[in-house]
Amino acid sequence: MKRVILVGVGAAIGWYGHSKLSKGRDEAALRAEEALRTSLAPENLGRTIGEGAANIIVESTRGFFSTVREQIPALNRGQALPPVVENYEEVQPLQGEVTDVTAERAE
Repeated sequence: MKRVILVGVGAAIGWYGHSKLSKGRDEAALRAEEALRTSLAPENLGRTIGEGAANIIVESTRGFFSTVREQIPALNRGQALPPVVENYEEVQPLQGEVTDVTAERAE
């Protein structure tokens, strides 16, 4: 009789412990499933991809303008602009040839 009671009490304790542990595991699995579901949702994926593309565009634009500033010293802040010509008689006009393109297209 004593053995039967001990086996019954042991089974009851084992069942109770198992139900508590499995409940915690089930809750953790549900949280993980919810996190996966929300991270793979199309609107979240689209937002993440859009933010990544915007960051890439911003960083490449910053890099481009920093390169331009390095190559053209007049664009750097704090530096003087190139001198302005005040005597236009010394400036030579650009030499070029003007052609009539419409006459060639009419043929």
